[in-house]
Amino acid sequence: MAERVKKTPAKNKKPEIMHGKPTEWADSAAIGKLIGKTARRVQQLTQEGVLETEVPPGGGARKYRTCETVQKYIAHIEAKAQETGENSRTAELNLKKLEAEVELKESQGQLHRLKTAIAEGKYISANQATEELAEFMAAFKKFTMNIPPRAVGTLSGYADAITVRATEKTMRKELETMLAAFADAAMEQQEERQP
Repeated sequence: MAERVKKTPAKNKKPEIMHGKPTEWADSAAIGKLIGKTARRVQQLTQEGVLETEVPPGGGARKYRTCETVQKYIAHIEAKAQETGENSRTAELNLKKLEAEVELKESQGQLHRLKTAIAEGKYISANQATEELAEFMAAFKKFTMNIPPRAVGTLSGYADAITVRATEKTMRKELETMLAAFADAAMEQQEERQP
């Protein structure tokens, strides 16, 4: 039985090693050997304008100037590599630009929603909030300081007057201390928030 020989495609084929000095003029097959491509690919590169043929002195079929052709091919490969690098850098910059634009649009959308909520009365100004909080704290203090007399009114039937007065005084002092500590803590937090 005859053994099948597996052919390797031209892409995977390594360029042949050439011995001796290259001739000044070469055909597409010889150029292909020099650059590691097929004669057909050399012809395609010629049609694309990458490589050029000339009529050698003395006439005959069009051929390639060997050294100039190899140099043009190398320049072509280097230009493609540089272009690929520039294209990937441009693509990266475009991607970053798009991401920045998306973030900008999202923040503009958030700002619009916030302005709409403010216009609809869902938020109040800091001055108004401060005023309302001060009013609430005053009402809370008044309510809190009314707890001892109300509690003492309930105790008056169960304890003597001196005990009732002492209890009221102790409760009032304890509430004042607690309210002062609460106010101090609030002031400290406000000072920490301010730069």
